[in-house]
Amino acid sequence: MPGLYCVSMSLVLCRFLLVLMLIIFSSSISAKDGDDYSLTSLIYKAFNYHSSIKSQDALLYSVKKTVETAKWQYFPALSVSASQVEASERDTSYVADDKIISLGIDQVLWAGGGIDAGLEKARAQLNIRRFNTLITKRDLALNVIRYYGIWYGSYLKLKVFASSKKEHESLKKTITNRIQQGLSSKSDLSFVQARLSQVGLDLVIATTNHKNALLKLEELIGEPLDTELLIKHTADDYIINNDKEVALNQTLKIDPSLKILLEQAKEAHSNYKEVKSNLYPTLKLRFEKQWGSYTNADADNEDRFFLELSSNFGAGLSLLSRIESARLTEHSILLDLETQKNTTIQKFESDWTSYQSLSEQKKLLKAALLSVKKIQQSWYRQYLNGRKQWIDVMNSIREVNQLESKMSDVIVESLLTSWRLAISIKGVGAI
Repeated sequence: MPGLYCVSMSLVLCRFLLVLMLIIFSSSISAKDGDDYSLTSLIYKAFNYHSSIKSQDALLYSVKKTVETAKWQYFPALSVSASQVEASERDTSYVADDKIISLGIDQVLWAGGGIDAGLEKARAQLNIRRFNTLITKRDLALNVIRYYGIWYGSYLKLKVFASSKKEHESLKKTITNRIQQGLSSKSDLSFVQARLSQVGLDLVIATTNHKNALLKLEELIGEPLDTELLIKHTADDYIINNDKEVALNQTLKIDPSLKILLEQAKEAHSNYKEVKSNLYPTLKLRFEKQWGSYTNADADNEDRFFLELSSNFGAGLSLLSRIESARLTEHSILLDLETQKNTTIQKFESDWTSYQSLSEQKKLLKAALLSVKKIQQSWYRQYLNGRKQWIDVMNSIREVNQLESKMSDVIVESLLTSWRLAISIKGVGAI
């Protein structure tokens, strides 16, 4: 008996552990599905799928090679040359070897800051490309958020209109029964049918918008989406905890549009320094080793050192024109930078004010909806008791539907605004 008892307990324990493992596995799958359908996951799916991001990454790699090339300008330049001549015996310029091989090593000692400027310009171009990638990602993320908002708004409208249609159909049955009992006129039924047709039209439009938004979202993400999972894991407003001034300073600090203009200003300044360096001579040390001689058959291999000072001012006064052009280009970019800074501040202020307003609107609409629904129920009861007209009941229903539709718009707009602010304040890589 004790043995049987032990076996029985072991079976019970095994069953318990099996059920526990199934529950844990199911929970992990459910969590994974939820994570995959969160708004953040949808944005990163778009990043992984979209060709524009891959194109930016490829361009970024090519610009990195430009920086490497600029660094190599500090190193000596090697050169090898070999020449062979066929000359007549009477030509006294070529009486010895008919072949010469030369090896040269050139090292720039000073170039008026031109090499430094070239490296600075290459680094600025690399940063410009990096921030261009961030702008591409930001714009793509905002597109995903926008179409997610359209999809979510249409889903909320579908719920409103579906509920309204169900309510009107119920009222149609009620009024039909009252007409049969001689308690209501046929015009009341016509009124319900007209409203029911309008609600049906609204429902068709909302359904079409819902499907189109889902298609656009799938196009951005690059894969089909499960509507039930989207509905199950709908996004909320992104919580903005920052103080307004802190948030604005952070936005100005990380805004890729401002960063690009700042790097373009650095690039233009480096270009100005690079062009201006041509006003100064370039000092270069050259070592040369030569095998063979055209004029001396008994010549040994020759080693030579040259210290070379050279300048290149270009045609006429073109160098001065290039310097002035580079200076004006830099000045123009700095003006654009100031303009973009003002634009960023205005956009932030607009989104921040809108979000505060939308938060307040949601509270007021929620309270108004509770009141209007109570009024609707009260008027329906009063109508049944003969103290209200049928048109009062229908108007109260329409007012509820209008407020619910308005609430849907405010919820979606608040969602979109909060996520735009989050991207502005934290950056697209931190959401």
